[in-house]
Amino acid sequence: MTTYMIKKILFLLVLVPVLLFGQKTKKFIDKDKNETFFVLKSDKTTKHGEYKKFWNNKLLVKGYYKLGKKDSIWESYDLKGQLSIKYDYTKNQLIYYNPGKNIGNMKFKFINGSQNSDSILNRIPIFLGGEGLYLMTINNNIRYPVKAQENGISGTVNVFFNVDKFGKTSNYHVKSPLGYGLDEEAIRVSKLLSDNWLAGLFNGQPDDVEVMCPIGYRLQ
Repeated sequence: MTTYMIKKILFLLVLVPVLLFGQKTKKFIDKDKNETFFVLKSDKTTKHGEYKKFWNNKLLVKGYYKLGKKDSIWESYDLKGQLSIKYDYTKNQLIYYNPGKNIGNMKFKFINGSQNSDSILNRIPIFLGGEGLYLMTINNNIRYPVKAQENGISGTVNVFFNVDKFGKTSNYHVKSPLGYGLDEEAIRVSKLLSDNWLAGLFNGQPDDVEVMCPIGYRLQ
C-alpha cells in the first residue's frame, strides 16, 4: 500500500465521523403531534438528534435519531410514567419490557407454520412504542361511526393481523363483524400502529404470529 493510499484512508476515517456527527441541527416542536426533535439544517426532512413524544404533558417516548434512523437506546413509558420498554436500536436488542394491562389484552397464536395455536412463544410480538403510545394512538384517532351511534350499536371489535418474522404487519381483518362501520374504523386505527413491531420468538428464533387487538366502542 502506497503512502498516498494510507493518507487517503486516514483522511476518510477522520472525515466520516465529522460528516455524521458534526452536522448542524435545528430543534422543532410539533404541537399537533406533541413531539420535539432535531433535524439537519441542510435537510429539514431528516431527523438527527434527540426525540421526545408527549401526551397530556406526559413523556411517552424518548430516543435518538441518526441521519433519519432510530439509533442508540429508546425508552417508552406508560401513562403513569413507568418505564414500559427499553430497546437498543444500535444492537437490535430488547433490554426491558413490561407490557402493561392494556397491551396485555392482546392475544397471540402461530400462523402458517409447523407450530399449532397451543404452542408457547418464548416472546410475544412487541409493540415497541409501548403502552402509552398504543393508548394515545387509539384514543386520539378512533372515530365512532355516525351510523353506529344512530342505531345504538356498541361493543368490541377484535382486529386480527399478522406480525411476521421481520416485524412487518399484514392481513388486517375482523372475524366477527359488528357492522355499521365499526369494523372498518377499528382496522383503520389498528394500522396506525403497523410500523413499530418486534417479531415474536419461538425456540429463540423469530416466527410469524397472528395478533388479536381489541378495540372497544362505548356509547355515552
